[in-house]
Amino acid sequence: MSEEVSQKEEVFDKGKLYQFDGSRFVQVEPSKEIKVPITEEAMMEIQELRKTVQKSIGMRPELSLVVSAMIVEMAKNPEEVVNAVKSYGQKIYG
Repeated sequence: MSEEVSQKEEVFDKGKLYQFDGSRFVQVEPSKEIKVPITEEAMMEIQELRKTVQKSIGMRPELSLVVSAMIVEMAKNPEEVVNAVKSYGQKIYG
C-alpha cells in the first residue's frame, strides 16, 4: 500500500518576502528600515555609545535610534563629516 502525501500548492507573489511560521509560509510586511553595512569597529563604537546613552536616560534605546540620531546630528556639520570620511577611508583602505 503506498501512501500519497497531498500537498496544497501555495502561490507566492514574486518580489514579496515570506517567513515560515512553523506550518506554512506567511507574507512578511516590508520594513521601512534600510540596512546599511558597517565595519565591525563602527558597530562596537555604536554599542558603546548606546550603553552611554542608556546610563544617561535610564533606558536602552534601539540601535537604529542611536545611529539615526548620530547621522542627523553629524549632518548639521558637513565639513566635519567630509574630514571624518577622508580620515577613516585612509585608515581602512590605507
